[in-house]
Amino acid sequence: PAGPGDRVPLPEPTPLAVPVRRALRERRSSFGRFTSAEPLDAARLAVVLRAAVAAGTLDSDTESPGGAPLARLCVFVNHVRDVPAGLYEYDRDTGELVVLRTGDHGAFLQQNYFLANYNVEQAAAVLVPVARTHAVLDAVGDRGYRLVNAVVGAVAQAVYTTASAAGTGCGVALGFDSVSFEERLGLAERGEIPLLIMMIGHERSRSADYRYDIVAP
Repeated sequence: PAGPGDRVPLPEPTPLAVPVRRALRERRSSFGRFTSAEPLDAARLAVVLRAAVAAGTLDSDTESPGGAPLARLCVFVNHVRDVPAGLYEYDRDTGELVVLRTGDHGAFLQQNYFLANYNVEQAAAVLVPVARTHAVLDAVGDRGYRLVNAVVGAVAQAVYTTASAAGTGCGVALGFDSVSFEERLGLAERGEIPLLIMMIGHERSRSADYRYDIVAP
């Protein structure tokens, strides 16, 4: 279960009326297009978080009915309307954000991202799935790598697709300092490892695009 701490309720998730086929076709990485000029509506954050949790529920012998999932979500909030900037844990049972650390973490996020293709501090929120990977390996052996990768892959695809349907930008990256994130998130005590960073938020308007569709004759 989510740990103790002050809680920030989120509004009801934004209803998604976009067909799945269209949402899948419109997925793309935001790269350097994130902008903090306008805060993200909290209902859009709520729908992306709910989808990520649903996708991360793996039907396998590592999860008993009603038991703990393989991964949980931590959230850096940078620019979300009516949600104070800070580091949170997402409570999958109540849909609330549990405060881990208050304050602006934008500088930390940018300094600990290795590449130049994302403005991490400009993203409205940065979702970080974490898992007890070593515990999974101890429980089921080497195939635990596949199980954890299946979960994080499903979560990433759900975030991309739901962000597309909700009309907001998205980007997923591996090029971050996992040790620094582990320390900032306080994961060592729980034996968890950060697996990805997933950014969502508004993009700059009128950005260039490339249509790669191949039309059969």
